[in-house]
Amino acid sequence: MNPFEQPAYRDPNEQPAHRRRRALSHVGGRIESEGDPREAPLLARALEVTASTDDYDDPARAHVHGFHTYPARMHPETASWLVRSFVPTRGRVLDPFCGSGTVLVEAQIQGCAAFGTDLNPVAVILSRCKTRPRSGAELSRLVSRARECAAYAEDRRRARAGATRRFAHEDIRLFEPHVLLELDSLRDKIESFGDDPDRGDLFLALSSVLVKLSKKRGDTSDMLDPRRTSPGFGTRMFLGRVEDLAHRLADLGAQLPSGSQKAWVTQDDATILRHVRGPVDAIITSPPYAATYDYITHHDIRLRWLGLDGTALAQGEIGSRNAYWHMPRREVREAWSHELGRFFEAAYRLLSSGGPLVLMMADSAVGDVVLRADEIVAQVGRACGFIPVARASQERPHFHGPTMAAFSDRPRAEHAILLRRN
Repeated sequence: MNPFEQPAYRDPNEQPAHRRRRALSHVGGRIESEGDPREAPLLARALEVTASTDDYDDPARAHVHGFHTYPARMHPETASWLVRSFVPTRGRVLDPFCGSGTVLVEAQIQGCAAFGTDLNPVAVILSRCKTRPRSGAELSRLVSRARECAAYAEDRRRARAGATRRFAHEDIRLFEPHVLLELDSLRDKIESFGDDPDRGDLFLALSSVLVKLSKKRGDTSDMLDPRRTSPGFGTRMFLGRVEDLAHRLADLGAQLPSGSQKAWVTQDDATILRHVRGPVDAIITSPPYAATYDYITHHDIRLRWLGLDGTALAQGEIGSRNAYWHMPRREVREAWSHELGRFFEAAYRLLSSGGPLVLMMADSAVGDVVLRADEIVAQVGRACGFIPVARASQERPHFHGPTMAAFSDRPRAEHAILLRRN
């Protein structure tokens, strides 16, 4: 039985899928939609984003969206369209899995009151950084502070000064010795600023270069490659990142409505949402894809170098790949339904009557067990008091060898899903 009880809608502008590299998870191709004939096309449009380029003005990287990598970010064009389509003018929008703050930034640009939560402390400080309006004087001061850090690190490098603390074994494995010492000097100087308002932004700039300067192939890879980094390069990269951040924040500031306020962002468990006060007019978010990522592992370097406590994330991360792969296969679907159900119950409590809950989610698998996001969301949503209204789906490539066979009968897809509070 079709979980979305409205007539089907299919995008008339179907395009063949191809392998051109695109921003984030987008790969283009045919979009299928079903449900309410007025709202299903809005979801389909949210999946129609432009091809990625390396240009600064690429919507996927423009202004603050291009600062600091974060796995599985929502495409800014998708976030912008969903806010315009489902949030009333100057309404209150919540993203309980705010990640790098894409939805919050786009909500601010459209004059909405933006609220975000995440269990990952890196996500919290990153979203706060991106969504706090700054004056020109504040940005100049930030760059000046970064130059102090760079000068301090360079002086210590030339003096062949030793480490300011004992390095973790993992850091010794991940970084070349001279790079490790430069990063240590930068961190030492940033810490000396105490309660300075620029301290968090400087730490984020340091965070943004950690993986790039390490031997890791990327945020989501455990593979290490040999590196030969020139002395002083890490310091110059850090300074460049701060200057880039200041430029991006200025660009964003020019787009914000007059009197725009910073977003409200806090660390919270999306299955509880104890710190958020409702009602909110809309919830737009992208929960973790089940059995796909381990955010605590991906951000381990950053948590360690920024001195952040990852305990809550380690204990409360939902959809963790490690947890699901160690689970008996017969329990996988029920476990994921239970985790989503807890989130839906928390969302139901905060959402205004009839308000939209819009989810960007992808199918996943554990071994031969397929977790079809659209089907599970519709089923669990109904049980928690939501009405499944519409969905749009676009095929996604799947390269994970151990689960490749699970999608042999029907390709993996990413979905934009709309439910409303009953």
